[in-house]
Amino acid sequence: MYACLESVILRLGCIMKLVNEARSSEGHIPNQGIIVASGNALEWSPLWRQMLADCSSMDVIIDADSSSEVCSRGVAMMVAGALFKRELGNPLETCNFEEPLPIAHKTESNAATQERWRAAIARQESLIDAVSSAWSVA
Repeated sequence: MYACLESVILRLGCIMKLVNEARSSEGHIPNQGIIVASGNALEWSPLWRQMLADCSSMDVIIDADSSSEVCSRGVAMMVAGALFKRELGNPLETCNFEEPLPIAHKTESNAATQERWRAAIARQESLIDAVSSAWSVA
């Protein structure tokens, strides 16, 4: 079971790496912030929350109002921010939304595990690169 959870977290770690690279190119500091999540899987699995926090180097917060559709709300806020910036004519303008966040669980990242997670992501990427040619359609 641990290996299954770890494989998902490692892929999320790769996605977070890409997001951080994109944010860095815009002048943002990588891994600055928190992950706000909802759903039964993370809500009921302290191990998975800790793995996500450690792999991403960010704290993970579980929204106490699980009926609030955190993912949909987050996407809507991002779209609203992008539209607002476009209206201003300055895509680099910062757009912040403030709203209360009821917290059910907060899991803090353990800095001592970051190198282990980076190495695991590199191993998984190497494995995927090695077998990816088998997936290509001729």
